[in-house]
Amino acid sequence: MITAAVWFVIIVGGIVWFTHDERKFDDREAQRDYDKLISMGYTPEEAAWQINHAVEG
Repeated sequence: MITAAVWFVIIVGGIVWFTHDERKFDDREAQRDYDKLISMGYTPEEAAWQINHAVEG
């Protein structure tokens, strides 16, 4: 019973950690894309719209 509880905690902890880490990566990627669009001459509103309406390729 204790072994099952330990494995449950390990698996749930891994899922939570992976999800948190993936979200941080997405935030960094979006900031990098935003900065690139601003340097290309887009206004902040246009850059945000481009990022929010981007399609994964």
